[in-house]
Amino acid sequence: MAHHGTRRNHSTTTRTGFLTLALAVTLASFGCGDWAQFGNGPINPHNSISKGPELGLTSQANLLPGGASPSFGLEVSVLVDIQGDYYVSSYDPELQVYDHVGNWMGVYNFGVSGPRAAPYVESRFYGRRSKIFTGAVGGMGGFHAITVNKLTTPYTLTAVSDPMTGPSESSPKRAQDRTLYICDLRGTVHRYQYAGGALTHLAAFPLGHEVKGAIALYDADPQHPDEEVLVATTDGHFFVLTHDLSAVIWSDSSGASPIGSDNYYAGVTVGERGSMSPVALLPIAHSATGAFGPNSGRLRAIDLQLQTVAWELTPSNTIPSQDAIEGSVAILFDQATFATQDDGTITVDGGGNGGIVNGGDQNLGGGIVIGDGNPTLANVSMYHATFASSDKYLYGVDIVTGLEIWNYPMTTGGYDAPVVDATNIIFVGDGRSVLHAVEGKLSCAGCGIWSDPSLATGGTTDIVKLGITNANALAVGTDITASVVFQ
Repeated sequence: MAHHGTRRNHSTTTRTGFLTLALAVTLASFGCGDWAQFGNGPINPHNSISKGPELGLTSQANLLPGGASPSFGLEVSVLVDIQGDYYVSSYDPELQVYDHVGNWMGVYNFGVSGPRAAPYVESRFYGRRSKIFTGAVGGMGGFHAITVNKLTTPYTLTAVSDPMTGPSESSPKRAQDRTLYICDLRGTVHRYQYAGGALTHLAAFPLGHEVKGAIALYDADPQHPDEEVLVATTDGHFFVLTHDLSAVIWSDSSGASPIGSDNYYAGVTVGERGSMSPVALLPIAHSATGAFGPNSGRLRAIDLQLQTVAWELTPSNTIPSQDAIEGSVAILFDQATFATQDDGTITVDGGGNGGIVNGGDQNLGGGIVIGDGNPTLANVSMYHATFASSDKYLYGVDIVTGLEIWNYPMTTGGYDAPVVDATNIIFVGDGRSVLHAVEGKLSCAGCGIWSDPSLATGGTTDIVKLGITNANALAVGTDITASVVFQ
């Protein structure tokens, strides 16, 4: 893993100006990492095999609308395929396409409000085609398989759609057998096959409970072939379905109660824990009616083998029923183990730049704090996750024990998932669209590396969706803007 030298306080910005460069210069030859799996892989990890802009930001390139709409809609997502071309989706009916130098190259019009959730993009190094799989929020919704032919200028976009899938706010997932899954707002899970330009609806399973967040695919039960389908609902239910959607294998209703149901708004992330059984990580958002449930702001983990709640975390700065976790949980790559002293404590970076600190003084830029009731490194496993809360903090959690191991203060609340790069640097945008880079490695876990307010808006509840390209850049969707920011 890359080693970072001097750590900066979380409020430090690493650049003196923010330049908007010509797209033909800034975006040329920049491809992407593993964007086909961004937030949409089998376990929805929100991590990347590429490195992000760990040294700070120096330039920005904006992707501008080129279709009939004068602007993008709310909740912009910017996807990048493996050839470096860009796809911008939002609540606007138009999904817009750009080549690798940022030239507008085409549009697909859903005819209704487009996808809030990020589509799934499939592409390969060879060939000049990509495929986009997505639902849509408005009207009858539908499931759409869009082929992008890059042999023409502008690109040619053709689609096959199936209206059997109603309005959807869930990102599609693709299984190892290449079948696709998506859930509509009516709570029906759908399975598709796409081959030879034809879209075939294979199965549907009605749960009878509204689903807004991402589903996950994970093979946790050897008694059942292929991956199971994991679904969480807005009224506190969790379901594990067979791969062919023929039956519920088991379910958990820990989040459903007469007092008030827990809203699993962001859906499911699976966390692997080595030889221990994996867990489904379920962040609890505000209630489905817009109020706050009694458990909002907590993170619940359900053991996928024992089929029971493994642990439940109340973050240290969260007030349940007043705060909420609106975005997904991101999984960090496995941590290296660290030696500890005989008393179970360790001091790292004692020079005042944050890090792991004896004595409980947390005014040094975040990090693990020893001596105030937080876990010591002797009790911390190598399996970690991170999430942002409306309580204005980004958190690190040990998913074996369910203990909070660090927290990082943002300028305001966070309303979407962080993304983790190949070296366990965490990138997150807060509700003002201020971007933050935070160390995820235990050598200085939770330390702020840089923060940058150049995209900041006047609001406090911006939904900032991030992805990492292989050019040490972040693709950013915030408010109604789409951009790429470079190191």
